[in-house]
Amino acid sequence: MFLKNLAAVAKRRWVLVLIGLVASIGMAFGGWSLAKPTYEVTAAVLLLPPSSTVPEEGNALLQLGGLDLTVDLLGKSLSDQAVTKELEALSPTAVFEVGPDPSSSGPILMIRVRDKSPSMTIRIRDMLVGMAPTRLLALQNAVGVPTRNRVTTSLLVSDAFAEPVGRDKLQGAVLGGAIGLVLFAMVIVLVDSALLRRTARRALRPPRTQDDEDEPDTASGDTSASRPVDLVDPESERAQPDAQSSGQGRRRRRRSVREQETVPEAIGDGSPWVVEDPRQEAARVEAEI
Repeated sequence: MFLKNLAAVAKRRWVLVLIGLVASIGMAFGGWSLAKPTYEVTAAVLLLPPSSTVPEEGNALLQLGGLDLTVDLLGKSLSDQAVTKELEALSPTAVFEVGPDPSSSGPILMIRVRDKSPSMTIRIRDMLVGMAPTRLLALQNAVGVPTRNRVTTSLLVSDAFAEPVGRDKLQGAVLGGAIGLVLFAMVIVLVDSALLRRTARRALRPPRTQDDEDEPDTASGDTSASRPVDLVDPESERAQPDAQSSGQGRRRRRRSVREQETVPEAIGDGSPWVVEDPRQEAARVEAEI
């Protein structure tokens, strides 16, 4: 259901989807550029048998048997806590491995160092190679091996420069692209929801009629459209006071005529007459009947 909704949103907002894809590709390229690769260097140290075990005209390389245990002991000595702390002080991101070479049956000590910096990788490798003879001599001195019976070391191979290994850049590109896709997918969904709500509000709003359009805007105080324009002749304005005065005179004459009609005849004995309201007179006559 979610995938169907997402597909519908992508279909409606395909322009935003294209923009998000381009931006995600840019973020993937940025992750590739910013990711630091891991560099690795190796060195192989060969252990040689003591001179006492080699004939005067013999070959020491033919007497390499029996030194496998010495290689294991030397590897353990170069991996102790003191060496680890010393190397971590130089580079906390450095990782090293010291032990027998699994690809060879001879007494070869393999040293492998990985780090984010190529120069630091080579430096740590050289430090471990330099520690190998010292640690081997310390091991033999600890058990009292005579000088003529001591095992020695010889540097067999050593990388001239560090090479990038691993998938750090690829992981950086994948991580950057994934973050871009997720981020822009969320943005597109939010924008789509906002636009749908806006469209729904517009659909629920009542349509405007012609009367609403012609109705003046009284809320803003503009009533100029509702007031008719007075076109008055100046002469009629001057004649207006006279017409008003004549009209008032006619109203006074009508009022006096109505008053005379309602005044009853005077009493014959000369007593004063009283003007009564016709409505009161009619009420009194009804009461007498």
